[in-house]
Amino acid sequence: MKIAEKRRVVVTGLGLATALGLDVYECWDKVLRGVSGIGTLKLKGAEKSPVQAAAGISEADFKRIETEFQDDLQRAGERRTLFSLWASKCAMEDAALLSFDGKRWRYGTVLAAGAPVNRLEDIYRHISADKKFDYESYMCNLNEIHPESMLRNNSSRAAALIAGKFNLNGVNATVTTACASATQAIGVAFNIIRDGRQDVIVAGGADSMINPVGLVFFVLLGAASVAAEKPELLCRPFDKKRSGLVMGEGSGMVVLEELQHAKNRGAKIYCEVAGYGSSMDAWQVTAPHPQGAGAEASMAEALRDSGIGIDGIDYINAHGTSTKLNDTAETLAIKKVFGGYAKDICISSSKSMTGHLLAASGGPEFVFTVLSTRHDEIHPTINLTNPDPKCDLDYVPNVKRTKTVRAALSNSFGFGGQNASVVVKKYHDRLV
Repeated sequence: MKIAEKRRVVVTGLGLATALGLDVYECWDKVLRGVSGIGTLKLKGAEKSPVQAAAGISEADFKRIETEFQDDLQRAGERRTLFSLWASKCAMEDAALLSFDGKRWRYGTVLAAGAPVNRLEDIYRHISADKKFDYESYMCNLNEIHPESMLRNNSSRAAALIAGKFNLNGVNATVTTACASATQAIGVAFNIIRDGRQDVIVAGGADSMINPVGLVFFVLLGAASVAAEKPELLCRPFDKKRSGLVMGEGSGMVVLEELQHAKNRGAKIYCEVAGYGSSMDAWQVTAPHPQGAGAEASMAEALRDSGIGIDGIDYINAHGTSTKLNDTAETLAIKKVFGGYAKDICISSSKSMTGHLLAASGGPEFVFTVLSTRHDEIHPTINLTNPDPKCDLDYVPNVKRTKTVRAALSNSFGFGGQNASVVVKKYHDRLV
């Protein structure tokens, strides 16, 4: 099917829950000003942890979410599910869809969620005298298991709760592809609407792994920063002295809607989703292809799908993790896709301020990409003071940029070699 014959998909609602706040424009204002949401790790016993920083949602904001969903606490249980409910409600409210009397079986949910976990305290409680794990005791006391355990909250539970809460009776899917998850969820939702199978989908991601198991996992992989510096300075994507990622948590959700459906109800339109690409490195589980081959394929496919030429992209919201391997591989991939034009593109990393939201990371980053396209403002990459010679593009260091953004690309790359890229462009009533 030719691009002109396909249904068009627009963004009509935005919702966020991040360490920067619970309001979309509060978060947007902070990232434009280069305010970091990264602070001191506050877990019990954290003083002995090699990781000393995280971008956690504040206690006050979490209480606000718990109050909002007081009736759902027993069912929702875990933090990431509560974050997804908050961000979904905000996006639906922003799109004026909470009480809209539409065909709800044409409204769906595609959510990215991280892999479920077993909590250390649950395992410790059932270690027998001979130092072996007592399976029978564990399974006979399910009510004592922490609400965030996989036995009480599998990956698909959050998407089901969102659908039930907001009467989204159409397609319901959960994407769990590591750090590419949320961008893949948005891309999959885009394709479902464009193909005519749904009219509205609430899409994005939610995750929270700021717990001992989650933190140890990334320390053992050598991906997390264990440097002893001020927390707000630790995440420095594309900087020569970068020392690894800083864990974040939260959710970013958007309402994607078929254009005529949005116009018929007079919806506010932020921008148009133009293309989606996905690829697999098939290289290593915990390292990207050294030449960025998978990332290159993902971006190239998103551009081909959008019908936009390389000189039509003004901004890239990078995966930008602040790890040695990712930032150089992503830079190489951008150069391969865009050639000499790569130096003319503004590139920035939201993670320098939000931390790495893992499976959810593509959600807030897509929201910021949408806002850049709508408002012609690009947030900076903060803490970039010693440019890495291997990362030699324009990463908008430390100060925001004002620039016309005709179209933009948002990248997410995950462990396992999974890659996803989404293209958005300014909305014009006539297809251009």
